[in-house]
Amino acid sequence: MRISKMTSNKYSVMKLEKLFFGLMIVAIVSACTELTTNSTAEHTKPLVTDVVTAIKAAQKNDGEVCDANANWFPQSQTPATNDLGFKSSSNCVFHQWAWQKFLWLTQKVNGEPRFMSFASPESLLGIERKGMMPRTEKDNDAHAFDEFAQAGTDGVFVAHNGRAVYYSQYLNTTFVDFILNANLNDYTKVLAQIDKDPSINYPIDAKTQQGSTELKVSWMIVEAGDDVSDMFTTSAEIATLENFNGKIQVSNTQTQVVTLALVGFHIAGIVNGHPEMVWATFEHLENAPNMPTNLPLEDIVSNDNFTFYTANTTAADCNINYSASDLQVLDQASQKLSPITQVCRQYEYGNAAGVNTTNDKNIQLINQSVVAQIGADNIWRNYREVGAIWFNTLNALQPGLSLGDDKLLTGSLSLSNSTIETFTQVASTEDNCFRCHHTLEQYPPKLSMQMLPQANLNISHAFQNIFFGSQQQAANATPTLQGEEQ
Repeated sequence: MRISKMTSNKYSVMKLEKLFFGLMIVAIVSACTELTTNSTAEHTKPLVTDVVTAIKAAQKNDGEVCDANANWFPQSQTPATNDLGFKSSSNCVFHQWAWQKFLWLTQKVNGEPRFMSFASPESLLGIERKGMMPRTEKDNDAHAFDEFAQAGTDGVFVAHNGRAVYYSQYLNTTFVDFILNANLNDYTKVLAQIDKDPSINYPIDAKTQQGSTELKVSWMIVEAGDDVSDMFTTSAEIATLENFNGKIQVSNTQTQVVTLALVGFHIAGIVNGHPEMVWATFEHLENAPNMPTNLPLEDIVSNDNFTFYTANTTAADCNINYSASDLQVLDQASQKLSPITQVCRQYEYGNAAGVNTTNDKNIQLINQSVVAQIGADNIWRNYREVGAIWFNTLNALQPGLSLGDDKLLTGSLSLSNSTIETFTQVASTEDNCFRCHHTLEQYPPKLSMQMLPQANLNISHAFQNIFFGSQQQAANATPTLQGEEQ
């Protein structure tokens, strides 16, 4: 991770970030190798200062200029996306949608980014969290919202200061109103709706023109000496971690007020013609190096330090999920975990070399164009789009799609966020958003619960969590005989 400016090296401690309802954990401790004076390589940010540079480069991109619209700036005036009027006219428009949505979601409203006022999935079940607690229920309560570890792997991502990275989720008003107005926070109503019409999609609000949207954000805990001057930070109360029965879990009772720094940002939103949602992801520029193509495992990935990567770490030591073994240890008193996670981004723009090159060029160009126009003092200039993925056919979502191959997909076909899907970047069954977000039936976490049948609504994991969480709530409210499973 990046090293503190308090030493003669440019980097010497690190950086961190924040929030959601079911906060997740991920962390990276101080560098594994000792750093001596002048031994740390400087990492220079690839910032663009002239809009003309981006436009000239874009002209080489098969005649298409993929730039940020001038009316997005200053960011205080960025208009909301018109999801209802969206037209799938080119690859570029999807990345323009992603950036405009990101700028609008992070636009300051009443002193904080707009997205931070959105509802959390568990709030639709009437569950209130204290501050940034991932969960407050006892161990035998619903676990649907326990996003303690990274999705798909149960991997705990450890930052270079030894603290876990936390995750938060948000739903916009269109999504929330759809769920509540149809009583889909009641699993019996969900089953009745799917029985009636499993092809029902998440809506776009005709008045606001906003499509149903869900977000996931990754946050790094900031400690004394960490340089987070170019990150968005906020103060929050989080649940601490504890050792229990040989596992690391979130405490039901202990909390801590911390500063969180935002490192990753997932957006999934409905636009006209795309009920599967457009899935886009953003990261802080300093998170991790990009893995060179066909790099041997024994070779060094980068000579530079990043927030979640120590200079001169080999490819073999990147993205290791220590939670899968007994090697990961929590010092409960200090809240420090070890070993730390060394992170490498497998694909810079979410595609292997030579795949969808126009897509990758468009991402590069619009990233440059935003930086050139957003203003030198805007904290969000330090974040970039990694990629986006969507269907190559309009209105093609239907129940029973496994999406195990790329036949219906286009954009960034191997899209991952290095802070949210750290350990699944090269897993063939989990190497893009739609490998996990599909419309197949979903099996319950407990045998006593009912399965979620095939349905278009299953594309959202927030919806799935609400469905199973409502069943657990009903079970907890029903008296049971001694020895009966709940």
